[in-house]
Amino acid sequence: MVFEKTLEQVVDENHVYARALHYLGIDFFRNPNKKLKDICEERGLDRKTVIKSFYTFDSNQRLSFPELENYPIELLVEFLKHAHHVFIKEKLPYIVHLTQQWDKKWSLKELLPEFVEDFIKHIYEEEDSTFKYIELLCEQNNGVQKAPFALISEFRGYSLRREFEEHQHEDEFGAIRDLMSNIEPINLIDRVLLNEIRAFDREMIYHAEIENNIFFPKAIVLEAEVHNQIRTLSRFN
Repeated sequence: MVFEKTLEQVVDENHVYARALHYLGIDFFRNPNKKLKDICEERGLDRKTVIKSFYTFDSNQRLSFPELENYPIELLVEFLKHAHHVFIKEKLPYIVHLTQQWDKKWSLKELLPEFVEDFIKHIYEEEDSTFKYIELLCEQNNGVQKAPFALISEFRGYSLRREFEEHQHEDEFGAIRDLMSNIEPINLIDRVLLNEIRAFDREMIYHAEIENNIFFPKAIVLEAEVHNQIRTLSRFN
C-alpha cells in the first residue's frame, strides 16, 4: 500500500509522484524518511485526493501524430497554446524549484534561468506572431475577416516559410541536455531532478515534432489558399 511507504520509496517508484506531491504542498526532500500516511494526517490531506493527484500527473496526456493530423488547424493552435501554458506554469517552475534545493556546484543553476527566460520570450513571440497570423488566416478562410487587405498590411514582410525553416534548426535545450548527460545521480533529489529534466526534454522534442511535421505544413497550405482568395478579390475590385 502506497501510504505505508516513505516519501523516498514513493518517489523512487515514480519520479512523477514527486511533482504531484509538490502541488499538494509536500516537498519529498524535506522528510524523505517519513511515511506518506503520516504526512497526509499532519497536512489534513484526504487519501483520495492524493491518489487522484498521482493518477493525474502520471496519466499520459499525449495524442498520437495521426490523431493530431486530423485536427483542424484552429484546434492545433489551441493544443499548442495549452502545451505552452503547461511548460511555463507547471513544469519549468517545478524544475527550477528542485534546482534551488540542489547542493551541486555545477552550472545548471546558471544555465537554467537563462534557458527559462529565452524560452518564455520565444513562446510569447510565437503566440503574438505565428499563432495570431494563423488565427487571422482562419478568419479570412471562414469568411469572418471582412478586410483581407488589413491582414496583409499587419503581417507585411512576415514569412511563414522562413519561420518554419528557422524553427526546424532550433535546439533551445541542447546545452542543458549535454550538461545533464555527464551527471551521475547520487541521491534521491539527483534522481528526481534528472528524471524531470529528461522528461521535459522529451516533451520539448514531441512538441517540436508536432509543430514541424503537422502545424507548419497545415499553416503553409492555409496561407496559400487565403492568398489565392485575396488575389481573386483584388481582381474584382
